[in-house]
Parts: sequence; structure tokens; C-alpha cells
Amino acid sequence: MATTAIATELLVLNTRSSDLAGVGGGSGNGIVATTPADGWVISPPSGEQFDERLMFILYADATGDTVTFLAGDRYPAQRADLGNMDVVLAALDERHIVIETSRFLQNDGTILATAVDAGTALTALMMPTAG
Repeated sequence: MATTAIATELLVLNTRSSDLAGVGGGSGNGIVATTPADGWVISPPSGEQFDERLMFILYADATGDTVTFLAGDRYPAQRADLGNMDVVLAALDERHIVIETSRFLQNDGTILATAVDAGTALTALMMPTAG
């Protein structure tokens, strides 16, 4: 699988984020998969591990799409037996989703997602911790 790599943006408290607009245009980490069926491999921010602070922003072009988050490959994905999860997007749709990392985490610490349409983009954000 020739996935497109996405580095998750770690947000900082009381600080404006980098420019995440213009998804798919190389701004921020909003990236359109080169080959949609191959999708994305999402890595945590440097020095971090994925946990429940992870959020995705999904963008569909005028044709809509379905983004599939792939079940993890056991350990550490304790809930991988729940399987993949599909998120259906209408035309020109933008959706935000927080996923259960214990369901989708791969052995290498990444998360995998695929799309059907080449016009779909994904942005990965991790919320900061207070303190």
C-alpha cells in the first residue's frame, strides 16, 4: 500500500495554529491522498503517542466520498475486533471526528485511513494537555 504520510499537528494552548486552510493544497497537514484507495498513514506528533486527544477533519470535493478508518492490528489495538469504521461525506462536506485510538492503532503507532475519491482530504490534529 503506497499511503500518503500525514504528520499530526499538535495544537498549543492559547496559541493560534498554523494555517490549516486550503486543504489539499500543501498548507498545514490537510492532504489529499495521491491514490485514494491507498489512503493515508497518520503519525503522531514528534515525542507523542496517539490517545483520545486525536481529532480528524475530513473534506470532500463536489463528488462526496466515504473515508474508512482501518481497524488496528492487535496489540495495542485492544478493540480492533470492532472492525473498520466508515464516515460518509456528502458533496462539499466537512466533518470532524474523534476516534477511539484503542480500536484503530497499528503496531507501529500509526493510524490508517482510506478514501474512495481523489478529491478527499484529511487533516489530523491533537489537542494539547492543560499544564
